[in-house]
Amino acid sequence: MKTNTDLKIIEIVRQKSGARPDDLIRELGLSAAAIHKQLKKLVINGKLRRLGRPPRVYYFLTKDVQDKPLFPREQAEFLENNYLYVAPQGEMLNGVVGFGRWLGEIGKIKEAEVFARRYQKIRRSADRFIGKNGLIELSKKLKTTYPEVYLNQLFCLDWYSLPEFGKTRLGQLVLYAKQSQNRQLIKQIASESKDKIEQLIEEKHIDVLAFVPHSLPRQIQFLEEYRRSLGLKLPEIKLEKVRTGEVIVAQKSLSKLSERVVNARETIMVAGEKRYEAVLLIDDAVGSGATLNETAKKLKTKKIAQKVYGFAPVSSFKGFDVIREL
Repeated sequence: MKTNTDLKIIEIVRQKSGARPDDLIRELGLSAAAIHKQLKKLVINGKLRRLGRPPRVYYFLTKDVQDKPLFPREQAEFLENNYLYVAPQGEMLNGVVGFGRWLGEIGKIKEAEVFARRYQKIRRSADRFIGKNGLIELSKKLKTTYPEVYLNQLFCLDWYSLPEFGKTRLGQLVLYAKQSQNRQLIKQIASESKDKIEQLIEEKHIDVLAFVPHSLPRQIQFLEEYRRSLGLKLPEIKLEKVRTGEVIVAQKSLSKLSERVVNARETIMVAGEKRYEAVLLIDDAVGSGATLNETAKKLKTKKIAQKVYGFAPVSSFKGFDVIREL
């Protein structure tokens, strides 16, 4: 049921062919909180779509403003909390707006509820791996992949991608943060993961950190910016990436597990001799797990660490598949 305010907002957006929240606040004489509350409801109900990022956010009418919402309320709220779509032109569209745009791109807008229901089922199935601490433990996958596992435990926040629906919300953020070298996205990922990392540090009595060094030269390196954004108050072990051949070979370019193991073993070096009880080794993503496992082996072999725990924001969902985009 539309309220009088809803109708006024829709009419202003229609007349202006798109409007900012400030336009609506000024014309309707309502508070910012009241306007944003109504805008969120109209987006969830499929009446408006939201484009842009703060402070330049615009609201537009959907192609066909109907009385019936695109998704039932429960589905809409689930999408708002879980879904992100990056449009071909680079727009980052959250929730209902993003899912609706994706359905439009694949020509399935009439089957919106069916696709949303399927997405909920797959997302919830993937979520069953999340432990009580809010993290996904990958140690079992390590043990079935490698004859010798040197990491005591390995954790991630979310899967990189899901069956049928592709990259998760966090997977999208990590991918485009790296590809576009976007500091704001890296800071957002750090903000969303800091509490879980601090919880892990406390639970496992971590006394030192180590960040995996980058493979390819970039102006803005994901893990360097991530480290700064996390602002964790612990000492760090310096890891160095060395080039032993004439060209730089990135892990993601190697398809064979054995090659990735050799690459990690021969190119990552551990500096220093000081000994620690427990190290938290941090990477941007877990693909094969070779880099983290081989680095943990070096830390233990050199007796720098008695225990090594691993963490990355995202991991491959099916086994330890190579994440080539990263």
